[in-house]
Amino acid sequence: MADSRTVKQQMAKLLRQPVECLADEARLIDVVADSLVLVETVIELQEHFGVRLVQDDVRSVVTVGELARLFSGERRSSTSCP
Repeated sequence: MADSRTVKQQMAKLLRQPVECLADEARLIDVVADSLVLVETVIELQEHFGVRLVQDDVRSVVTVGELARLFSGERRSSTSCP
């Protein structure tokens, strides 16, 4: 299972930004201006980490730290759907 730092490193790679720009408290809307890019990033993170999120998991996410915690398992859904 990945830790939050590893998740943020992968996000930085996908977004072509320095990881320093992805502080835990940074709002996703400020880091990723285009919502389509954000959706694509979440999809890529799911594939990279082998995690399946449902819409309810992501709906309330506002910050980089919250998204990183989803992928590190701290708030992962228990669904087992493919």
